Amino acid sequence: MGIVVYWQEAPGMPAMEAFTPNQLAQALKFCEAKRQAGKNHVCISSELEQSVGRAGVNAVEARSLPDGSPYEWTKAHRGAGPERGTGA
Repeated sequence: MGIVVYWQEAPGMPAMEAFTPNQLAQALKFCEAKRQAGKNHVCISSELEQSVGRAGVNAVEARSLPDGSPYEWTKAHRGAGPERGTGA
């Protein structure tokens, strides 16, 4: 099972549908259909064996990524980004 869609069929009645790793588009369409049908708590989960590396950024050192490119994102600057030269 690479991709699993979960939803609540009725109060207290969980349900699931499994998809292969190459069926992401179908899984997303299935999620949308469940939501449009009024199902609650529709979510998708994946454990893709062919994924490259671990999920997330896991090797930021001295504000640089493993390939040497700068990593300047901070939660404080979500949206417009940091202003350069203003001390912010």
